[in-house]
Amino acid sequence: MATTNGGADISNAEVDKIKDDLKDFEDEFDDAVEEEGDIADAQGNFGVSSDELAVIRGELASDFPEDFGYLSDAYILSVASKPYSKDPSIRRPIQYTLEKLKNVMRWRDAEQAPYLGDLVDLANGPPNDPAALEDPEAYTTATGLVKAINNSSMYWHGLTKKGQ
Repeated sequence: MATTNGGADISNAEVDKIKDDLKDFEDEFDDAVEEEGDIADAQGNFGVSSDELAVIRGELASDFPEDFGYLSDAYILSVASKPYSKDPSIRRPIQYTLEKLKNVMRWRDAEQAPYLGDLVDLANGPPNDPAALEDPEAYTTATGLVKAINNSSMYWHGLTKKGQ
C-alpha cells in the first residue's frame, strides 16, 4: 500500500497503473514553441525568445505580485507564439500577448480564484480550528465551496487538436 498526499491508501497495482497512464501523457500546451526565432512551425506557431518570456513574466510579476506564478512558462509560450489575428503572417506582439494574459489575471483576481485553495484547506480542517472560529462566515463559504466541488461534474465538448 502507498499513501497519496491526500492521505488515501492505494494499492501498488494502482500506483503502477497511474505510472503507466502517465507514461503516455502529453503536455496540454504541446503546441507552445520553445525555440527562438520568427519562423512559424508546422502548426503556424512562432518562436518566442527567453528574453521575451522574461519580459512577459516581469510585467506580470509587477502587476500581479502575489499570483503571477500561476501561469506556467509553457502556457505563456503557447499564448505568445500564436499568429497575430490582424496579420497571421507575424507572431502576436508582446503587448497584445500581455493584454490577453493580464485579462486572465484580472479575471482570476475578480473571481478570487487565488484564494480558493485557502478556502478548501479551511473547509477540510476541523470546525473548531482557530481560523474557522475567527471567521465563521469564511468557514461557511468554504464548506459550501467544498460541497459544490465534491458534488459537481465537468464536461468537455469536442476534440483536441489531435482528434482525441
